[in-house]
Amino acid sequence: MMNHELGLSPREMALLRRLRDGELPRKEIARALGMPQPELTRLVRSLEAKGILVVRWRGVSSSLGFSGMKHASILRRILNEYGHMRLEEILSLASLRVIASLATKPVSTRKEMLASSGVSPRTIQTVLSRFKAVGILRVRGRGSYELTDRFVPFADFARELMSFSNQRKALAFSSDSVVVWERGSEFIVRTRAKNETEDFMKTAFSAFDGYGVPIVQDWHYYYHHRGSWQRTPDEVLLHSLLIRPLGSREVEAIRMLWNRKTLGRRMSQLREQARQYGVDVELARLIEAFKGQKKKQTPVVSASGTSVGY
Repeated sequence: MMNHELGLSPREMALLRRLRDGELPRKEIARALGMPQPELTRLVRSLEAKGILVVRWRGVSSSLGFSGMKHASILRRILNEYGHMRLEEILSLASLRVIASLATKPVSTRKEMLASSGVSPRTIQTVLSRFKAVGILRVRGRGSYELTDRFVPFADFARELMSFSNQRKALAFSSDSVVVWERGSEFIVRTRAKNETEDFMKTAFSAFDGYGVPIVQDWHYYYHHRGSWQRTPDEVLLHSLLIRPLGSREVEAIRMLWNRKTLGRRMSQLREQARQYGVDVELARLIEAFKGQKKKQTPVVSASGTSVGY
């Protein structure tokens, strides 16, 4: 599912350029841009929803300015320091999604960016070519890309805007939602709500009962996914490793799920997924702990073949 809240349209950029030096009266902006009030109202509402603009009223007149949100402050800096560039292209929907992908994983291959950004192969090729031409990207070994140091603020903006958007969606899902993990437009929320939807699906410990491993908890966990997501025992287990802290009850539930679904048979795939989620170290420790438990439970057999202890 594409996140259209992330991109900035050319008309939005034109409005923001006018405001980079400070707050201005609404009527003055409409006159300077040659923009009818209904269109300006639509733009303002869109930028307010993105947490970038605020409207300040003085009687019956109003003025527009940048909000105090972190991503709005970064964007204002970008407009002032990089205003000579074609920011309308750099901060468009597709381009910003590629930047957001690099903000999540600073050194990425084209394949990884395709998977995390959700843009088409043709579009990502266009974006990468454009970025390389103006020096935004540099190529690393083995076909990997990263943002050049000079353009790190663009990654900061994309990351903060994404996080703001995620939080808005989480609160729309449930007023007590707390984002406990996020990776780009994907995130996991903790809430007391029990209303799984198409966009927010049970995961981590809240999905264990679907595999015959019930665990009673005060909180419920839901995964907001990008695109289609097939809930599998592998990802449910890895999502549980993203929850902090893990108590003995949670670790035991993970062990039961591990054994019940024989996840050890897919170690190569599981390790690769764990690396993508950033829990490869946690998974390795868990596996070692399970091995240690198994050794302790192995019966010691005497020469006569009789079990004599554990």
